[in-house]
Amino acid sequence: MSFDPACWTRVPVGESAVYLYPQGPDWFVPNAAADAVLGRVAAGQPAGCEEALFLSRLPAARATPYAGRHAALDLGRLGELWLHLTDRCNLACRHCLFCSGPAAALELSGQTAVGRIREAAALGCRVYALTGGEPFCHPELGSIVAAALAVPDSHVVILTNGTGFTDHAALLADWPRHRVHFQVSCDGLAPRHDAMRGPGAFARLGVDLGVAQKLGFGLTLSFCPTTANVGDLPAMVDLAADIGAAGLHFMWHFAAGRGRDDDRPTDDALFAAVTEAAARAEAAGIAIDNLAALASQVFSPAATRHDGATAGWESVAVGPDDRLYPSPALIGEAALATAIDDAAGGLETAWKTSPALDALRRTTSANADSPWRLVLGGGDPDHAWRHSGRFDGADPYLPLRERLAAWMIRREAEAVPNARPDRPGLRLKMGETHESCHAHGEVALAHTNCLLSIAGQSSLGHIKDFYTEAAAVEKGDIVNPVRYPLEMVEHIPEFYRVRGYGCGSPIADAGLVAGETVVDLGCGAGVECLIAARQVGPHGRAIGIDMLPAMLSRATRAAAATAEVLGYANAVFFQGYLEALPLAEATADCITSNCVLNLSTRKRRLYAEIFRILKPGGRIVFSDVATETPAAAAICNDPTLRGECISGTLTQRDLFAILEESGFTAVRIIRRFPYRVVGGHDFYSVTVEARKPLGLPPRRKVLYRGPFRAVVTASGDVLRAGEVRTIVLYEEDLAGHALLVLDQRGNIANPDFTAGGTSCCCGPAAGQEVAELLQKLPNHEALTPLNLSPSMP
Repeated sequence: MSFDPACWTRVPVGESAVYLYPQGPDWFVPNAAADAVLGRVAAGQPAGCEEALFLSRLPAARATPYAGRHAALDLGRLGELWLHLTDRCNLACRHCLFCSGPAAALELSGQTAVGRIREAAALGCRVYALTGGEPFCHPELGSIVAAALAVPDSHVVILTNGTGFTDHAALLADWPRHRVHFQVSCDGLAPRHDAMRGPGAFARLGVDLGVAQKLGFGLTLSFCPTTANVGDLPAMVDLAADIGAAGLHFMWHFAAGRGRDDDRPTDDALFAAVTEAAARAEAAGIAIDNLAALASQVFSPAATRHDGATAGWESVAVGPDDRLYPSPALIGEAALATAIDDAAGGLETAWKTSPALDALRRTTSANADSPWRLVLGGGDPDHAWRHSGRFDGADPYLPLRERLAAWMIRREAEAVPNARPDRPGLRLKMGETHESCHAHGEVALAHTNCLLSIAGQSSLGHIKDFYTEAAAVEKGDIVNPVRYPLEMVEHIPEFYRVRGYGCGSPIADAGLVAGETVVDLGCGAGVECLIAARQVGPHGRAIGIDMLPAMLSRATRAAAATAEVLGYANAVFFQGYLEALPLAEATADCITSNCVLNLSTRKRRLYAEIFRILKPGGRIVFSDVATETPAAAAICNDPTLRGECISGTLTQRDLFAILEESGFTAVRIIRRFPYRVVGGHDFYSVTVEARKPLGLPPRRKVLYRGPFRAVVTASGDVLRAGEVRTIVLYEEDLAGHALLVLDQRGNIANPDFTAGGTSCCCGPAAGQEVAELLQKLPNHEALTPLNLSPSMP
């Protein structure tokens, strides 16, 4: 299906815009020229050839039937169990959702808590979050944590006001640092924190956090923005950095318990504070897990449907009354409480048959009004219920999340220069940046507002783990099917002639010559870099880049052994990432890569970096996996297939378009062959070449000679057959002599063009011969049988 503007919603973002396809979901960001084209097309104006080429590059509106998450998911595994241990707390904060304090009495017994942990473990649960009140006020906290840690591969999170570390240092000393994490709440700098929690509270918090830091526990700082403290939000990043926290978490204010509705900041105030905090966090290396979770939704593969939150599905909460609730923020809501009957199946039966949880699981964002509905999954169920008494009701923070999502997309799109502002193109498209942190199919669930994102792993983390293992143990699915002939590798000692991971032979197609500098991206064990080392000779250089020390160690040893055979050492290896290459601008004559570029989680930044380090006139020759049509989201969200160079693939159309939009010209496929079939989808190995222009070429007068009705040149000019135009002429435009270059008098100036036979139309003499020939044509007898006899003058 071709692009239909009626299916897309244009969302302005500053001077730019995001186009959203709600049913997909899908989105893209056009450059200014493309946005103008889309405006004209939407108004019904006809598209020219160049505009038609751009429109054909856009994603089609591919909608498949979707009845909602209830029909797509099942209760296969419980991932998280929240235990609200006690309502007691050593503080009585003014915004407490549960009205906790020293006098509160409701508390879950240690025996009951341990029993629920064991039941959850049998259901597959490995994350246990302990909250309250203040968990340190529970007299049996130690035995409860011990029961959770007894579950293999488990992780314990304790949500605390941070005042218990000093008094419980002896208890904490025995807990494993890598499996116990603390989320510590803070209400701003000293004036705001003390106003909320009592005089001297901030100073005491600082002392206790110092104890936690010395003990070596992982900390995340939690902050609830209100009208009184929203101005402190950016400073919370600095505080998190000072105490050595791994990250920062924002708890959006509830108008419940002691919290009042007029304490909620405006969206404008929150947006300004959050975006400023994001900039500080990036500079300080501090993660804001709300934004990380949002990014995993926004920057997921196209057609990934986010529909609601994990509450009721993978995550449930047990209150101090030993009743089951959808989430910790909804504990105490009588209408949502489910009794846990040990005689009738206990926790498992309550989880699977609870009417309240079933009602939550049946809600879906599929039919919501917002164009972001399947990108962000709708409103948070905690806020929707607390605000309107319905799981599908209005979430007062949803407009903020949508605004932050648009800001996030625009920021990522503008991180790479617009290389071709004069022609319509895309700045970013859904799926080109990938932040998903866990395996899921086509339907994914977001974390609820109160959940700390501690157990997730980035796409890059999965890839690093996959290839670190591959450095030690061969993974057959990604071994290069190409075997280099002996004459290409005979200079490499046999021990190091391992068949690397890849899908083609870019080194064999690169046409390397002596004296060139070649850079091999994702060099792995270095075999192809060492093949190049001999081809470029002692005056050339072969540089390998890889992100994994294990691979680089093998490559360095192979280089030393190869240098002894060659008699010179011209191969060197560096650690680095594709999106931030550790090389200066204009370093390489040629860049090669074998089935690595699709692993990049930020493809726009990747190709911008390649363009940067290439010399003008330089080339990239790479083999990679590509498809003819987009793969299903279930394939693209599989972390194992990502490591196997499948999940991160682009379509051939998108691959060519990104290269051109990044500034490359003369993009062509050198070879292509079938690679794998996954889930019924065909994947191909393609070897592609593209060049960095020498600079802006001169303008020349040209004639397109046919046989096609029209062509588009490297500069984007559309030439009809027989038409003479003055254009910016690139070297690749002359391939195949489809274009004839004309001099000032109109003579054909192509140096090796001939008109056939002995006639030549490259200069005045040739022009005279042609004129003489034409004068004789009326009397040429051979023309008569063909009815081509010209009329007499």
